[in-house]
Amino acid sequence: MRILVALLLWCSAPALFAAAPARQIEATYEVSTRGIKIALITEKFTRTGNRYSIVSATKPLGLLAALKPETIEVTSEGEVTAHGLRPHTYTYKRSKETIRNAAATFDWKKSNLELSDRQGQRSIPLPPETQDRLSVLYQFPYVHLLNQRKELTMQITNGSKIDTRRYLIQAGQTLTTPMGVQETLYLSTPPEATAWKTEIWLSVKNGNFPCKIILTEDNGDQLTQVLTALSISR
Repeated sequence: MRILVALLLWCSAPALFAAAPARQIEATYEVSTRGIKIALITEKFTRTGNRYSIVSATKPLGLLAALKPETIEVTSEGEVTAHGLRPHTYTYKRSKETIRNAAATFDWKKSNLELSDRQGQRSIPLPPETQDRLSVLYQFPYVHLLNQRKELTMQITNGSKIDTRRYLIQAGQTLTTPMGVQETLYLSTPPEATAWKTEIWLSVKNGNFPCKIILTEDNGDQLTQVLTALSISR
Protein backbone atom coordinates (compact mmCIF):
# COMPACT_ATOMS: atom_id res chain seq x y z
CA MET A 1 0.00 0.00 0.00
CA ARG A 2 2.80 2.44 0.85
CA ILE A 3 4.28 2.15 -2.63
CA LEU A 4 0.88 3.03 -4.13
CA VAL A 5 0.71 6.14 -2.00
CA ALA A 6 4.28 6.96 -2.99
CA LEU A 7 3.18 7.19 -6.62
CA LEU A 8 0.65 9.87 -5.75
CA LEU A 9 3.29 11.82 -3.87
CA TRP A 10 5.81 11.50 -6.70
CA CYS A 11 3.62 11.82 -9.81
CA SER A 12 5.94 14.19 -11.52
CA ALA A 13 7.07 12.60 -14.68
CA PRO A 14 10.38 13.80 -15.99
CA ALA A 15 10.36 15.70 -19.27
CA LEU A 16 12.80 16.05 -22.12
CA PHE A 17 14.87 19.08 -23.01
CA ALA A 18 17.13 17.95 -25.82
CA ALA A 19 20.55 19.43 -26.53
CA ALA A 20 18.95 21.73 -29.11
CA PRO A 21 15.89 23.61 -27.80
CA ALA A 22 12.61 21.82 -28.52
CA ARG A 23 9.38 23.66 -29.25
CA GLN A 24 7.14 20.89 -28.00
CA ILE A 25 7.64 17.48 -26.40
CA GLU A 26 5.10 14.79 -25.62
CA ALA A 27 6.07 11.78 -23.54
CA THR A 28 4.35 8.75 -22.04
CA TYR A 29 5.53 6.67 -19.10
CA GLU A 30 4.39 3.44 -17.47
CA VAL A 31 4.68 3.13 -13.71
CA SER A 32 4.90 -0.27 -12.05
CA THR A 33 5.58 -1.96 -8.73
CA ARG A 34 6.44 -5.62 -8.23
CA GLY A 35 6.04 -6.11 -11.98
CA ILE A 36 2.45 -4.81 -12.02
CA LYS A 37 1.51 -1.69 -14.02
CA ILE A 38 -0.26 0.75 -11.73
CA ALA A 39 -0.31 4.10 -13.56
CA LEU A 40 0.13 5.92 -16.84
CA ILE A 41 1.80 9.33 -17.01
CA THR A 42 1.42 11.67 -19.98
CA GLU A 43 3.38 14.87 -20.20
CA LYS A 44 3.58 17.87 -22.51
CA PHE A 45 6.39 20.42 -22.61
CA THR A 46 5.93 23.65 -24.56
CA ARG A 47 8.48 26.38 -25.16
CA THR A 48 7.55 29.79 -26.57
CA GLY A 49 10.51 32.13 -26.86
CA ASN A 50 12.25 32.11 -23.51
CA ARG A 51 9.15 30.87 -21.66
CA TYR A 52 8.33 27.26 -20.87
CA SER A 53 5.42 25.30 -19.45
CA ILE A 54 5.16 21.64 -18.46
CA VAL A 55 1.92 19.78 -17.73
CA SER A 56 2.10 16.26 -16.29
CA ALA A 57 -1.00 14.10 -15.76
CA THR A 58 -1.08 10.81 -13.85
CA LYS A 59 -3.90 8.32 -14.34
CA PRO A 60 -4.04 5.22 -12.07
CA LEU A 61 -4.48 1.77 -13.56
CA GLY A 62 -5.62 -1.58 -12.20
CA LEU A 63 -5.40 -1.94 -8.41
CA LEU A 64 -4.34 1.65 -7.90
CA ALA A 65 -7.38 2.86 -9.88
CA ALA A 66 -9.62 0.86 -7.52
CA LEU A 67 -7.88 2.06 -4.36
CA LYS A 68 -7.14 5.65 -5.41
CA PRO A 69 -9.51 6.55 -8.29
CA GLU A 70 -8.23 10.04 -8.89
CA THR A 71 -6.07 11.88 -11.38
CA ILE A 72 -3.19 14.15 -10.53
CA GLU A 73 -1.97 17.16 -12.49
CA VAL A 74 1.40 18.79 -11.90
CA THR A 75 2.49 21.96 -13.67
CA SER A 76 5.64 24.05 -13.84
CA GLU A 77 5.99 27.38 -15.62
CA GLY A 78 8.88 29.79 -15.92
CA GLU A 79 11.68 30.99 -18.17
CA VAL A 80 14.59 29.40 -20.00
CA THR A 81 17.96 30.98 -19.30
CA ALA A 82 21.55 30.28 -20.34
CA HIS A 83 21.89 28.30 -17.10
CA GLY A 84 18.74 26.25 -17.57
CA LEU A 85 15.15 26.43 -16.41
CA ARG A 86 14.17 29.06 -13.86
CA PRO A 87 10.71 28.16 -12.49
CA HIS A 88 8.24 30.88 -11.56
CA THR A 89 5.29 28.75 -10.41
CA TYR A 90 4.73 25.11 -9.49
CA THR A 91 1.43 23.40 -8.68
CA TYR A 92 0.45 19.90 -7.55
CA LYS A 93 -3.29 19.16 -7.79
CA ARG A 94 -5.24 16.00 -6.94
CA SER A 95 -8.79 15.57 -8.22
CA LYS A 96 -10.16 14.11 -4.97
CA GLU A 97 -7.82 14.31 -1.97
CA THR A 98 -7.31 18.04 -2.38
CA ILE A 99 -5.90 18.46 1.12
CA ARG A 100 -2.62 17.24 -0.34
CA ASN A 101 -2.49 19.94 -2.99
CA ALA A 102 0.59 22.14 -2.90
CA ALA A 103 2.09 25.09 -4.78
CA ALA A 104 5.22 27.22 -4.91
CA THR A 105 5.90 30.72 -6.22
CA PHE A 106 9.50 31.75 -6.90
CA ASP A 107 10.57 35.37 -6.30
CA TRP A 108 14.09 35.39 -7.68
CA LYS A 109 14.64 39.12 -7.17
CA LYS A 110 13.97 38.84 -3.43
CA SER A 111 15.39 35.31 -3.12
CA ASN A 112 12.10 34.24 -1.60
CA LEU A 113 10.00 31.08 -2.06
CA GLU A 114 6.29 31.20 -1.22
CA LEU A 115 4.93 27.77 -0.24
CA SER A 116 1.29 26.73 -0.02
CA ASP A 117 -0.02 23.40 1.33
CA ARG A 118 -2.25 21.96 4.05
CA GLN A 119 -0.28 23.96 6.63
CA GLY A 120 -1.16 27.24 4.94
CA GLN A 121 1.09 29.79 3.27
CA ARG A 122 4.60 30.70 4.36
CA SER A 123 7.83 32.13 2.94
CA ILE A 124 11.31 30.66 3.13
CA PRO A 125 14.70 31.69 1.65
CA LEU A 126 15.16 30.67 -1.99
CA PRO A 127 18.61 29.19 -2.73
CA PRO A 128 20.09 29.97 -6.16
CA GLU A 129 19.17 27.51 -8.95
CA THR A 130 16.40 25.83 -6.95
CA GLN A 131 14.12 23.65 -9.11
CA ASP A 132 10.67 22.17 -8.56
CA ARG A 133 9.75 18.48 -8.73
CA LEU A 134 8.67 18.78 -12.37
CA SER A 135 11.36 21.05 -13.77
CA VAL A 136 14.34 19.50 -12.03
CA LEU A 137 15.08 16.78 -14.58
CA TYR A 138 15.20 19.39 -17.35
CA GLN A 139 18.38 20.70 -15.79
CA PHE A 140 20.65 17.80 -16.71
CA PRO A 141 21.33 19.04 -20.28
CA TYR A 142 22.54 22.33 -18.81
CA VAL A 143 25.00 20.79 -16.34
CA HIS A 144 28.48 21.44 -17.73
CA LEU A 145 30.35 18.21 -18.56
CA LEU A 146 27.85 16.09 -16.66
CA ASN A 147 29.31 12.89 -18.16
CA GLN A 148 32.67 13.73 -16.57
CA ARG A 149 31.30 14.45 -13.11
CA LYS A 150 31.31 12.03 -10.21
CA GLU A 151 28.47 13.67 -8.29
CA LEU A 152 25.83 16.41 -8.48
CA THR A 153 23.86 18.28 -5.81
CA MET A 154 20.47 19.92 -6.51
CA GLN A 155 17.91 21.90 -4.49
CA ILE A 156 14.31 20.79 -5.17
CA THR A 157 10.94 21.99 -3.86
CA ASN A 158 7.65 20.06 -3.82
CA GLY A 159 5.56 23.04 -2.70
CA SER A 160 5.94 22.18 0.98
CA LYS A 161 9.70 22.34 1.53
CA ILE A 162 13.10 22.35 -0.16
CA ASP A 163 15.13 19.14 -0.25
CA THR A 164 18.81 18.80 -1.04
CA ARG A 165 19.50 15.84 -3.33
CA ARG A 166 23.03 14.56 -3.89
CA TYR A 167 23.52 12.15 -6.79
CA LEU A 168 26.52 9.92 -7.54
CA ILE A 169 27.16 9.60 -11.30
CA GLN A 170 28.40 6.65 -13.35
CA ALA A 171 28.91 6.92 -17.11
CA GLY A 172 28.85 4.14 -19.69
CA GLN A 173 25.77 2.26 -18.44
CA THR A 174 23.69 0.39 -21.05
CA LEU A 175 19.96 -0.03 -20.50
CA THR A 176 17.27 -1.86 -22.51
CA THR A 177 13.93 0.01 -22.57
CA PRO A 178 10.72 -0.03 -24.68
CA MET A 179 12.42 2.78 -26.62
CA GLY A 180 15.37 0.51 -27.44
CA VAL A 181 18.86 0.04 -26.04
CA GLN A 182 20.13 3.23 -24.45
CA GLU A 183 23.60 4.37 -23.48
CA THR A 184 23.02 6.15 -20.19
CA LEU A 185 24.42 8.10 -17.32
CA TYR A 186 23.38 6.42 -14.07
CA LEU A 187 22.59 8.70 -11.11
CA SER A 188 21.87 7.39 -7.63
CA THR A 189 21.56 8.87 -4.16
CA PRO A 190 24.20 7.75 -1.63
CA PRO A 191 23.34 4.88 0.75
CA GLU A 192 21.09 5.80 3.68
CA ALA A 193 20.44 4.16 7.05
CA THR A 194 17.34 2.59 5.46
CA ALA A 195 16.72 1.15 1.99
CA TRP A 196 15.53 4.58 0.71
CA LYS A 197 17.11 5.43 -2.64
CA THR A 198 16.53 7.27 -5.92
CA GLU A 199 18.01 5.94 -9.18
CA ILE A 200 17.86 7.74 -12.54
CA TRP A 201 19.07 6.57 -15.95
CA LEU A 202 19.67 9.42 -18.44
CA SER A 203 19.63 8.65 -22.18
CA VAL A 204 22.79 10.17 -23.62
CA LYS A 205 21.58 10.26 -27.25
CA ASN A 206 18.43 12.11 -26.18
CA GLY A 207 20.28 14.91 -24.44
CA ASN A 208 20.50 13.26 -21.01
CA PHE A 209 16.78 12.52 -20.92
CA PRO A 210 15.58 10.33 -18.01
CA CYS A 211 14.46 7.05 -19.56
CA LYS A 212 14.03 5.15 -16.28
CA ILE A 213 13.59 6.02 -12.61
CA ILE A 214 13.41 3.71 -9.61
CA LEU A 215 12.29 4.97 -6.21
CA THR A 216 12.99 2.65 -3.27
CA GLU A 217 11.15 3.24 0.00
CA ASP A 218 12.50 2.79 3.51
CA ASN A 219 10.92 -0.68 3.69
CA GLY A 220 12.40 -1.80 0.37
CA ASP A 221 9.27 -1.40 -1.79
CA GLN A 222 10.08 -0.05 -5.25
CA LEU A 223 8.31 2.16 -7.78
CA THR A 224 9.60 1.99 -11.37
CA GLN A 225 8.89 4.55 -14.08
CA VAL A 226 9.87 3.78 -17.70
CA LEU A 227 9.57 5.83 -20.89
CA THR A 228 7.37 4.13 -23.51
CA ALA A 229 6.71 6.85 -26.11
CA LEU A 230 8.31 10.14 -27.11
CA SER A 231 7.58 12.85 -29.71
CA ILE A 232 9.71 15.98 -30.22
CA SER A 233 8.88 19.00 -32.39
CA ARG A 234 11.47 21.71 -33.09
